[in-house]
Amino acid sequence: MAIIDQVKAACDRLAPLGWRALILAATRDVLDIAAPTAAELAARLDKELLPADVNRSVAGFSDFAQATTRGVFPGSPARSLLYHAFASPGVELAPDGSVLGGFPTLAEIEALENYVFAARRASIATLRTLVGGVELSVVVFACEYRPAKDTPSKLQADLTFSRTGLARVGTAPPRYDGAARGFWPEDEADPFGIRVCPARYVAYLAVKVKGAVARPMRPQTGDAARDFWQPVHKLFPGPECLNGVNVDLGFTAAHINEKLRRIHKALGADDSERLQAPPFRFSEGIANLASGTDFPAGTLVPVVHRRLVEPARGAAGASVSYRVPADNGSFFAAYEPGSSAPEYVHARTEVDGSGGLTDLNNLTDVRARVAAGDYDALHYVDFTGDGQVQAVCPAVTALAEVANRTVPAYSLVAAPDFFPSVGQRELTEWTETAIPLAERNSIWAVPPTPLCDTRLAANLQLPGMTFDPREVTVTALLTLRDEPPVAVGPPKSKDARRHSALPDDGAGVFAPGWDTARDRTEDGVGHLAVYGLGSPFPEDAKLCAALSTFWPAVAPDVARTFLDNPATRRGTASPLFDDEIGQVGGVSWDGIPGPRVVDVGGVQFLEGADFQHADYVEEALNGRWSIRITAAVTTAEYTSRTRAMARAHRALPVANRDRWFVISFRRAALGDPDLVSAQGMTSVVLAGPVFRIDLCRWVSGSLISTDVRRARMPINDRRLMFASADTSAVLLRPFSSAVWSAVAT
Repeated sequence: MAIIDQVKAACDRLAPLGWRALILAATRDVLDIAAPTAAELAARLDKELLPADVNRSVAGFSDFAQATTRGVFPGSPARSLLYHAFASPGVELAPDGSVLGGFPTLAEIEALENYVFAARRASIATLRTLVGGVELSVVVFACEYRPAKDTPSKLQADLTFSRTGLARVGTAPPRYDGAARGFWPEDEADPFGIRVCPARYVAYLAVKVKGAVARPMRPQTGDAARDFWQPVHKLFPGPECLNGVNVDLGFTAAHINEKLRRIHKALGADDSERLQAPPFRFSEGIANLASGTDFPAGTLVPVVHRRLVEPARGAAGASVSYRVPADNGSFFAAYEPGSSAPEYVHARTEVDGSGGLTDLNNLTDVRARVAAGDYDALHYVDFTGDGQVQAVCPAVTALAEVANRTVPAYSLVAAPDFFPSVGQRELTEWTETAIPLAERNSIWAVPPTPLCDTRLAANLQLPGMTFDPREVTVTALLTLRDEPPVAVGPPKSKDARRHSALPDDGAGVFAPGWDTARDRTEDGVGHLAVYGLGSPFPEDAKLCAALSTFWPAVAPDVARTFLDNPATRRGTASPLFDDEIGQVGGVSWDGIPGPRVVDVGGVQFLEGADFQHADYVEEALNGRWSIRITAAVTTAEYTSRTRAMARAHRALPVANRDRWFVISFRRAALGDPDLVSAQGMTSVVLAGPVFRIDLCRWVSGSLISTDVRRARMPINDRRLMFASADTSAVLLRPFSSAVWSAVAT
């Protein structure tokens, strides 16, 4: 079937669902997709749209390209109005404001995308001329069509590419949201279910250019002299892709998890055949390329598992353990192997000589037991990994104008993103532009950094992979080789509520990170490596969350969940609401309810989990992790909370957040009598979202054990505060007083 026939079938299906009226409204009645024949539809799509023809006031079209456009502009999805309508998450309403009756499937978007390049009628010779005679290569990219604000130019909606993609593990199958044009991790039927999130990979003929030409998003120092692969022409099967070539395109994918192997090597074991086999190193059960017609070829889908982690089993089903070194000095009740291995390893399930298991979390001092070591601990595995997605295209690589080596994409299969509506890059940009430096330093121990800012090679130590150590721009984001966008000022564009598979939505690499870590080859060449994360990943996810924003990532901040040793504390910076940490309601994101106020003999205490005894691996095994509540938090909400909390800390008598414990944090209810009283007494009205903050002073050595896993802390110097990101003043009063004051910050 010709590709235009596939496009017509999609238009015929969508036209009566509001799409005919939508496209007519967006083109001032110039483009009618209800064509009688495929040939007529092709002619209509090929007609140039004059500037006056495009009605950008129609919802979703404000960020459509300002340059010369058509219904389908050959070789340019961004300048193809029908493609924009099909692929943009901002296009979801009919002209009357109602939600469209249906949306394009991934297969229909793929067919139209292929038609955009088929309409170019390009030969390999014309493409070679287009790029100035330099050699073309077959290169694999992760790819998304994005609203303007999420593209490198920020001037128009556009296809955005990276040689790194991020898929995410889960316990339920993927769900494609047609309106959002993407995947969503929440399982609507199960508050404790987390859906896997795929990544889409595509193959392009591409050229290697310097950063000054590629114009990557968030260019880094030195990029002008670095090499970037820039896509030129999409490859797809059949005779319409390239004149005179019947393109035969396929994809392969390979991923490896070798965390346990790395642990045993760090312990001094020989790299024997045993360590090359599961569960020490495994490839099955991580991710597979989609088959069938639901998703386009090149869509990588993580394998669904019943639980996020499992006890490690050998070939005969026996438990797999390791010897925790004696006197290892553990500070977090985890084994810390050092370089070229997972940063933290679960060590709290002891295995005795007969295979019996003892939960060390039930000991009074679990940290001391782990630090003493000299026992066998059960291994756990997760199903993360890294590897490559490769294109197989012999008819193209056989051409004299094309390199015979194909270039793979680096593929990360990472932990779930508990804030899928919060962008790592957006948080970084907010930090850099909206927060004064002094205030910024009071919030972040290390400023947040997106993975797209990293300049490291892909994992160079995975067997069978073909990454080049010189290619350090694998996580960069850039756009198609096309006419530069017309600069008319940043247009309005909707925030896409969907999982993003590109690295600007991943966390940068730091001690080690949330999505990936780093390592070095024996020759000293730095590279990315998933095996540097915790084993299993919930082990260091706990530290990312509990240590507040010490980690430069959009990770949950549960510093206020744990009543712990002050030496390990970091005060709350980006607070979660009471219901998000389970202080109220029946669900907390990590399965560990936040502390509550209790009365003991007329004295008020906080009672909650002890940090050293909290075990995220145990919570994951019991299926108590949830993305249900945190998925609703947007970037605006996240940053608003962070700034309001920073203002609150600066308003306190001791402006050091480590000295204060946040008892409760929630949005102030409309008509909250305390807020009414505070604003009336101080004559200060807080603007924007207002947060109600209840906190007390942390007193060193004040913890009282109630059982080995819980503790109580006397409540000292308790204060009630109201703060907002949009008002510098903070309203506060001691609990012992009815007098409110306004403190300028």
